[in-house]
Amino acid sequence: MYRKILIIQLCIFIVALVSCKEDTGIADAEGVLKLSVGVSDKVEVVSRSLASEEQEVLKQNCKIRIYDGETLIQKYQGVENVPSEITLVNGNYSVRVTAGDSVAASFEQRFFEGKKDFTITKGQVSTVEVDCGIANTVVAITWDESLKEAFEGDCQVTVTSATGELVYSSANADAKGYFSLPEDNPKLTCKFSAKKLGGGSYEKSTELSDLKSATLYNLNYSYTAVGQDPTGGAALQIKVDETPLAEEEHVITIRQRPVITCKNSEESSYDLEQPIYLEVGAQKDFYLQIATSSSLSSLIIQNERFTEWGFIANQFDMLKLDGKDEDLKTFGILVSDSKTSLNGDVWTLLFAKELIAKMTANEGSVSTTIEAIDSNGKSRKVVWNIVASNATVVTDEIIPYEVWTSKATLHGTVTGTLASTPKFRYRVKNTADWTTVDADLAENVFSKEITGLTPGTTYEYQAMDGEQASSITYEFTTETAFQPENASFEYVSGSCPLWIYGEGQSMWWDSGNKGSSMGSKNLTTQDGSIYKDGKYSLKLASTSILGNFAAGNVFTGQFLGTESLKYGILGWGRPCTSRPKALKVWVRYTPGTVDFGGHIAKGESDNGIIYVAVGDWQSTDSSYGAEWPVVVRTKGPSLFDPHDSGTIGYGEQIFTENYGTDTETSMKEITIPLDYEGYGGCDRKPKSIIIVAAASRYGDYYEGSTSSVMWLDDMELIYE
Repeated sequence: MYRKILIIQLCIFIVALVSCKEDTGIADAEGVLKLSVGVSDKVEVVSRSLASEEQEVLKQNCKIRIYDGETLIQKYQGVENVPSEITLVNGNYSVRVTAGDSVAASFEQRFFEGKKDFTITKGQVSTVEVDCGIANTVVAITWDESLKEAFEGDCQVTVTSATGELVYSSANADAKGYFSLPEDNPKLTCKFSAKKLGGGSYEKSTELSDLKSATLYNLNYSYTAVGQDPTGGAALQIKVDETPLAEEEHVITIRQRPVITCKNSEESSYDLEQPIYLEVGAQKDFYLQIATSSSLSSLIIQNERFTEWGFIANQFDMLKLDGKDEDLKTFGILVSDSKTSLNGDVWTLLFAKELIAKMTANEGSVSTTIEAIDSNGKSRKVVWNIVASNATVVTDEIIPYEVWTSKATLHGTVTGTLASTPKFRYRVKNTADWTTVDADLAENVFSKEITGLTPGTTYEYQAMDGEQASSITYEFTTETAFQPENASFEYVSGSCPLWIYGEGQSMWWDSGNKGSSMGSKNLTTQDGSIYKDGKYSLKLASTSILGNFAAGNVFTGQFLGTESLKYGILGWGRPCTSRPKALKVWVRYTPGTVDFGGHIAKGESDNGIIYVAVGDWQSTDSSYGAEWPVVVRTKGPSLFDPHDSGTIGYGEQIFTENYGTDTETSMKEITIPLDYEGYGGCDRKPKSIIIVAAASRYGDYYEGSTSSVMWLDDMELIYE
């Protein structure tokens, strides 16, 4: 059978780039994962190959996620953002890599995925390789020459899934379609249509079920004259050739960026992303190692005080010294070791103790920038920051995600012999009075969580040993106690559609009113007969419009448009960099009996839902002229998934019965906690917030009761 197979591979290489000696010093309960990520820059394909621009987009936007069981513990986007090493507690993990666009159906956009389980063993470096290939269900069509015996002109096959559709034509015989099929509905309907030679049209539909992802289905359409077939003869025959794409693989090794590490003469390693604290006048040799996966082409070193200390320039390239090698060696920088191979270079630079003594001659910080560039144009730049101080403790910079609205965790480092228990003192910036607290000491570092802070306020702090304070002062600003706009829903404007903001105000909330206005109805309205405070509540009433179910709803964002008349396109999310611990809202809910069934059976009581999420989502769908954190297409497949990697915290409340209906006009308050640990965790700062309420939980699927109603009032985000 005639076949054309498209195979595209993405690869991750998790490799150890250092010797066994360099791997010592790992904590007893930890191991090291050295991670290098790549997207294939070669495509084996008969029809369409990827352009270099598309290759670069894949590299920049591929998502790498590391899981401990079902819990996401590390997330990276783009090849350049993967760190050179990751320390993990020993145990079993998995890696998942995705790239491309998971659209419902497309002749152009493809989705790639790769998964691999691995184990971290204490004190060791793990090496893992993940092959990432096409994850779509791929459909190609072979148009047999026999079709010309019965049909004239182009023949067409319309291939339809539950969420998308593509039209194939015999005029474009090499076309391949990429489908993202719902897990609960892995089916395609294939409708052949053509014009018969004798006049008139011909159609025939075939259903393919139990289809698999990462598989190519080649459909061969042919014509058999009536009477020639032993079963009685059908004018059209279809044969399906199923080929798992994983049977043909092409793995490309991708070079990683240079890696720069630092050790002293006692083999102690340093994190170059953190300052190195030394006593004033310290005399220690330091070694900087630069490892590349292809030959080193440039190694630029820069410090604004080099000429002050006796060298001829503040910036130079180690590979272009123009005969100044001996001068640099005398100054205190030389190459102590160099290994060059076809697979890359390893350079080790010695910063001699005499030069370090100059760099630490006075209290304060000295920064040296090192930039390595290899022959493939890959580069890495680090800033080596040395802080000289005779204090027994130094203040460490705060970790951004450890700052909340009313609490923060302060950190310090012991650099000498302590006279007493280390402490911190802190105050509102530019005020007189300090607050002092004892810190918790663990080996040579100490920390303290301070509470009772004022939201949206800048503080400064210092580490202390007894009454002696560190010479270093850092500051931080607490998160604001952000609140939704128009949270009591007192302001609306317009008529049909009714907008959930007042005249002259900007949109923060929206609903399905714009879509339902085609049927001269509003799903979401104000109600002056039921409310908690003010004059109104917001009433969400599910209904039927032009024979289709529509759930009463409200959400943070904007209704962007429709497709196929029935389906909505919604932009979700509003800016928010704060992390609330809960959402409080007054609610009244009356469920109806389901008359549009599916996920919830017809005849059962409907469910209502309210949910809130904060995250750092990055939508790639900018079709409507604005970048929205999340774009929801109710036609699919892009419905909101709270377990998306962009979600940091999430909470929901599902209503299965009457709520707050003690009297004819009563409402009842509910608190919905946000779970951070079960989602993205507390070590990320959000960029956006999503709040959604619907009188019918399955309104996205056009299912529920046309008599379900929810009222909302006095919404408030609660903070620690």
